[in-house]
Amino acid sequence: MNWSRCSRTLLILLLLAAVAVPAAAITASSSDVPDQQRVGEEERATITLEDLYEDGTNEWTLRGRTRLTNATWTVRKVTLNGDTSSQTFTGRSFETAVSSANNTERVEVVVRGRAPRVESFSYDPPQRFEFARLSKVVGENVNVVDTWEVHHYTDASQRARSAIDDAQPVVEGAGSQQAREQLNRAIQAYESGEFGLARDLASDAESSARSAQQSSRTLRLALIGVGVVIVLALLAGGVLYLRSQSGPGDPLG
Repeated sequence: MNWSRCSRTLLILLLLAAVAVPAAAITASSSDVPDQQRVGEEERATITLEDLYEDGTNEWTLRGRTRLTNATWTVRKVTLNGDTSSQTFTGRSFETAVSSANNTERVEVVVRGRAPRVESFSYDPPQRFEFARLSKVVGENVNVVDTWEVHHYTDASQRARSAIDDAQPVVEGAGSQQAREQLNRAIQAYESGEFGLARDLASDAESSARSAQQSSRTLRLALIGVGVVIVLALLAGGVLYLRSQSGPGDPLG
């Protein structure tokens, strides 16, 4: 065995493992990023960053970006003794320096803006846009701290989605291939931006599914009825047969 080659291989693996170990992450939290946002509607959210220097980097650049339109950013840096300094930026991105030399303990980022137009509609998963992305920049290295995405919609697209949502459990419960194909056409229309057609197709799919369910129930009841008639006929036939076989002194006679 070539121990020199094995040693080199082991050294390379150890180096790769060391590179792969992630640096301690900055903690990012927000409780008010919206789940969804109407196109053109303004929303705001506050994102708090803590554990700013856990990887040993005492100076770095915070970079933010968003697809919100008319976006504004307010960045508040809070020091160990509670003092606060604020910066305001406009536009879809910003950069600001973060340094332990300034005793900055945490950073609060407030982003405000309007949801952009939808470039491509998708039913599942729902179309989303980048509400905010915050990154830590050190030299040429850019590490994403976190990304927040939000479902955006128009009034027309939301009505179409609601119609499809309402029809889906009915179609799935009916087991009708025709209704399923109609619902799939409704989804295709939604994703093409034909929201009126999508609503009509979803409604047709739901009606078709309910008709299939009703037909299934009617058939089931009919089969039960036929079964009962057959059982009664067999019982009656059995009684008549027993009577025909009984003698004069037989109680059945």
